[in-house]
Amino acid sequence: MATGYPTSLQHLRDRQKPLRFRDDGTFRILHLSDIHEVSPEMDDDENHEIPVNKSQETVNVIEQCVERTQPDLVVFGGDNISGYWEEYTYDYMVETIKKITEPVRKRNIPLAVVFGNHDSEDEEIRPFLRRENHISLYAEYENFRGCYNEEDVHGCGNCSLPIMSSDGEKIAWNVWCIDSNDYMRDENHFEIPHGGYDTVHPDQIAWYERKAEKLKQENGGKPVPSILFQHIAVNQEFDLFDVVEKGTPGSVEHNGKGLLPKEGSILEGLVRESPCPPEDDRSQFESWKKTGDIVAAFFGHDHVNTFVAELDGIKLIQTIGAGYHTYGKERGGRLIVLHENSTDFDTETLIVERITDTEF
Repeated sequence: MATGYPTSLQHLRDRQKPLRFRDDGTFRILHLSDIHEVSPEMDDDENHEIPVNKSQETVNVIEQCVERTQPDLVVFGGDNISGYWEEYTYDYMVETIKKITEPVRKRNIPLAVVFGNHDSEDEEIRPFLRRENHISLYAEYENFRGCYNEEDVHGCGNCSLPIMSSDGEKIAWNVWCIDSNDYMRDENHFEIPHGGYDTVHPDQIAWYERKAEKLKQENGGKPVPSILFQHIAVNQEFDLFDVVEKGTPGSVEHNGKGLLPKEGSILEGLVRESPCPPEDDRSQFESWKKTGDIVAAFFGHDHVNTFVAELDGIKLIQTIGAGYHTYGKERGGRLIVLHENSTDFDTETLIVERITDTEF
């Protein structure tokens, strides 16, 4: 995984106006994850109407979610493009990112991004897929929010986005954007066979803790209520389930066994597949508990899950996939409404109906 360039921070941040609560004390965020877009020209499907309509459906999901929610911020939640397609060229990458951002850009809504395991999956073969190239393209949009990295840490796009109070006098909430990286890789940056997903690295966690402490001191010694976006969930999602025999009613399959939600663990929404976090690392969630600012964390990656759960006072929330160039029956996004003078928030899953009738 590439390491970001903190020297670019000022270049990107100087032109970014602070986010701010509305006069009614609300701030609306649209989370769109797993867009997975490609150019239809890259797909040699015998029936070319299929990739054309997949892209049309995907853009419609973005368009409809933006129109229905009227957000103050849109967050792309990772796997925004499918960077494992061999047909990808730099020009296709430029075209694809412009296409998926158009519904946001034409409305001049602030846009932030985090990256998933697939955005730059094959960068060792196609170096133009590096995350820094992605974020440079997003940053061409004048209302983009974020940077390469706030400090020189692993991944790309690690940043915090404070939301000012409606009167502009103080930071009321904070948004963390964290790169959950992609796969375990060797010293030459090649994916380790059967190595599994990478984790959020210790230097990223240390940066988060330093930044959160600084925000706390600026807030009179109280943690600033925060939400966090990253693509791959934390390992503690497994704590929401009991391990049971495969096929047990109500369970989902995982490693030849079943995972059955513990009674009361799922507050709302659906568990349609097993969570897929890194198998071992649990340090990031423990850092959140110690630091005390994270109210909720929002993830993608598991395309068909829509559940809201709570563990040790922190809500863990899955957002449904948005794109049609990948698996899933329904597509949509998630609306999050923050409240200025409270740590409460509202959230709901958005489902967008199809507009074409081609069988995929």
